[in-house]
Amino acid sequence: MSPLSTGAISAMYQGIEDQVSTEPVVQVLSVKKVASSGANGTDRYRLILSDGEHFAQAMLATALNDFVAGDAPVVTKNSIIKLLTYAVNDVQTRRIIICLTLEPFADPCDKIGNPTTIDNISAGAVPAGGDVQMRGVARSPAPEAPAPQAQALAGRGGSNASKTAAVKRGGGGFKGKTDPNAPIYPIESLSPYQNKWTIKARVTSKSEIRHWSNQRGDGKLFSVNLLDESGEIRATGFNDACDNLYPILEEGKVYRISKARVNIAKKQFTNLNNEYEIMFEKGTEVELDDDDAAPKMKFSFTELAELTSIEKDGTCDVLGVVQDNGQLSEITAKATQKQIKKRELTIVDRSQYSCRVTLWGRQAETWQDVNGGIIALKGVKVGDFGGRSLSVGGSATIVIDPDIEEAHQLRGWYDTQGQNQSFAAHSNSMASGGGSFKPDAFKTLRDVVDENLGMSDKPDFFATRATITYIKGDNMSYPACPTDRCNKKMSQEGDDLWRCEKCEMTYPAPQYRYILSLAVNDYTSQIWLSGFNEVGQEILGKTADEMQQLKDDDEQQFTAIITSALGKQFNFNVKAKADSFGDQTKVRYQLQRLAPVNFVEAAKSMYETCMTGWA
Repeated sequence: MSPLSTGAISAMYQGIEDQVSTEPVVQVLSVKKVASSGANGTDRYRLILSDGEHFAQAMLATALNDFVAGDAPVVTKNSIIKLLTYAVNDVQTRRIIICLTLEPFADPCDKIGNPTTIDNISAGAVPAGGDVQMRGVARSPAPEAPAPQAQALAGRGGSNASKTAAVKRGGGGFKGKTDPNAPIYPIESLSPYQNKWTIKARVTSKSEIRHWSNQRGDGKLFSVNLLDESGEIRATGFNDACDNLYPILEEGKVYRISKARVNIAKKQFTNLNNEYEIMFEKGTEVELDDDDAAPKMKFSFTELAELTSIEKDGTCDVLGVVQDNGQLSEITAKATQKQIKKRELTIVDRSQYSCRVTLWGRQAETWQDVNGGIIALKGVKVGDFGGRSLSVGGSATIVIDPDIEEAHQLRGWYDTQGQNQSFAAHSNSMASGGGSFKPDAFKTLRDVVDENLGMSDKPDFFATRATITYIKGDNMSYPACPTDRCNKKMSQEGDDLWRCEKCEMTYPAPQYRYILSLAVNDYTSQIWLSGFNEVGQEILGKTADEMQQLKDDDEQQFTAIITSALGKQFNFNVKAKADSFGDQTKVRYQLQRLAPVNFVEAAKSMYETCMTGWA
């Protein structure tokens, strides 16, 4: 007897709930990776699911990627799985099943039955008067049938996701009033192809209102991060929506939200793992919900000792004990000449490292001292100033003394051991003469190539000592936005104007930043390194602006400065990572830090190594 839920695919497509088992069992006929769009995108996986009678296309929720990815996937071709919760979304003229939660049901076997495609069943073939929704949500009497692209099936079974369907009425302020009988959609199932949905989510982060002024006019905006059991999504409101919803939405509270737009996410403004974002509109409806069972904020912590494995300008979550609250200070922004408040905290963790955390603006001004307190930081930006540092930007979140297991463990460790220990700091090798370079950890360039560093799924990091033999003089810098912490490439508009699309600002001149490409050699081989602004200044002794001016006015001097850097030997810290272009895969070596060689110390190290070998 077939273990599959025969007829489940057809019933899901047509919205016939009574004909679908509570947790349908289906067979996976195919698993295919769909490459992410953009550098910061998340890979998605497309499945073909069969009930033995019909087969249909499905997408795996990104939270379930580990089921099919990696060296030992749990779900493979011909695996049999049980769908605990799911949704069915219309994408153009085809329906796609969104697998939200699942569990393996049986090991892979031969294909069961002779299933045929479900595509011959119309995507709009939903029974009249039958609004498609999650099991357990009361139907509104004789509802108006939604447009085909807005219909969806969502979440069945006894899992936590389906419990969110039991919507409770809540008190509090609202803009408009959400339908208490509307089906609750999981955040993971939202897409631009839907125009009627309601989510129930907790606000985990809320930004300040930000104002802008440019040639197109003035405006304001704010954003929130929303969380439910299926995932997270960023939502932003401009102008009228900002005025209407900013006073209503509060961090930590749960809301039902509907009548908003879903767009492709702008990854430069969010650190959440979601390819979509919500845009609040003037008619967006928000109502407070008193369901405290909604999930709290989720973290994926990185220890402070591991910050060097994260690229500059990347984001991460960290958990630490505040050792120093710092002093409130003020700096002048280069671009706007405005005064900005800042405060630098010092935190430590069980990896026995400390790190500076910079707060900005109102957050810096309103910070209350929490000596010895524990803070969880979500989505903080990693910088390389002074080695490694953290910056709390507009999309980052701080939680003081979070009620989570990791925080309780950190508190126990610090109170019993940590407060009496000393902590290492991420020093900047370029400024400190190479303090973090360990001669016994150096690799020759031949070893780097022979060991295939950079060819694994994660980047590899290594140290080496080599001599600069060539620097490309063409395209060694780019016109960057002068706004503090932006650095995006600008485009020229006319003779005297440069525009940054990210900041939507126009400036009389850019601020050039290095993107060096240089060849380095040791006695075994040669590799090409790429280096950015701080690296370029260390090697050439001039800023990228100064070098660009020389290139325009005095090319002979420009060439002489590049030539003077050749033959110099440095200690290098390098990141190796493979990039694919078409059918070719090539390792790229990115220079993280460098320091001039201390030849006296190098000679002593060689002598000690030789003496150890002879002994």
